[in-house]
Amino acid sequence: MTGAHIDDFYYVTAEALCKLHAAFPVRYLLLVEDLTGPIRWDMTGLPDRKSRACFETLIWLAEHGLLNYRSVEPRDVGIEGAVLSQQGFVLLSGRLTWHHGESTSRIAGLQRARAERAYSDLATIIEDLLAANCHWAAPRQPAPLVKAASIDVNSDDEADVSG
Repeated sequence: MTGAHIDDFYYVTAEALCKLHAAFPVRYLLLVEDLTGPIRWDMTGLPDRKSRACFETLIWLAEHGLLNYRSVEPRDVGIEGAVLSQQGFVLLSGRLTWHHGESTSRIAGLQRARAERAYSDLATIIEDLLAANCHWAAPRQPAPLVKAASIDVNSDDEADVSG
């Protein structure tokens, strides 16, 4: 089981990459608030841990060649002029195969996992993408990925309200 900070990393990574892919090749303003919700500032003017981790994830993705950006927004609330790097675009366009034989692009898999709120699939796809991005690792034939079973979530908001 992964820690909450790693799950947050996978979620922010997926959100950022999907937003940049949708805007590609146009540069985009990636704000922490758009990825994780409102920033909560403490009395010293520092952002909460989750917002800070989101911002650091964006910087980490840039440092590892998946995206480029022009500048950091004041108070580290986002990055301006973000765009997928060539390497990021190629990795997202790359294929992945699930253990049951279904094949899709990584970006389609991410979009589907986000829509279905299949967070374990999201983590699996991000781990696959990061493994493919490792320059120091030996070349490998990708193994089929194990997809989590779908869970049907019912919400009180969907209940029929009659007056």
